[in-house]
Amino acid sequence: MVDTSVARQQLGATTLNRKWFLDVNTGTDAAPVWVGVFGMQEFKPNTTGTFEDTSDFASGWKGSQKTAMEWSVEGKVKRASTAATATTYDPGQEYLRTKSLLMGVAGRISVRFYEMEPSGPRIQAYQGFCSVDWTEEGGDMSKLSVASFKLSGDGQLASITH
Repeated sequence: MVDTSVARQQLGATTLNRKWFLDVNTGTDAAPVWVGVFGMQEFKPNTTGTFEDTSDFASGWKGSQKTAMEWSVEGKVKRASTAATATTYDPGQEYLRTKSLLMGVAGRISVRFYEMEPSGPRIQAYQGFCSVDWTEEGGDMSKLSVASFKLSGDGQLASITH
């Protein structure tokens, strides 16, 4: 018998979810102007497949095949004014919020999100077009102002290099 086992590798340091950075393109596709979205409290990227039945009578076996993909990002941000101007919110957050009020092509934005640690870039980095939902969390008077957002992909989520 041939040994086909996989050599086990010890894992290194763990990573924290705060590794994710999100940028929005406030320029054009031809001349992008990337602006960071700051105050991130939660970040959840997601890809989901659509599976269709490929079962056939002859074999008696059921089957399925992935026929489409979709992506989204859900997150929460702390709403706070910038350190420089007490009457201005974070420009990246404001871009998301204002685009969430638009429909169709006018509300379609380009984003990129990537892993970053103090020591530099990590592994995952993506870019794509999406539409935005924005919801102020609200709450009682002692709660901090927090907003939730959802980026719903419009087409391919492309892997990019840092």
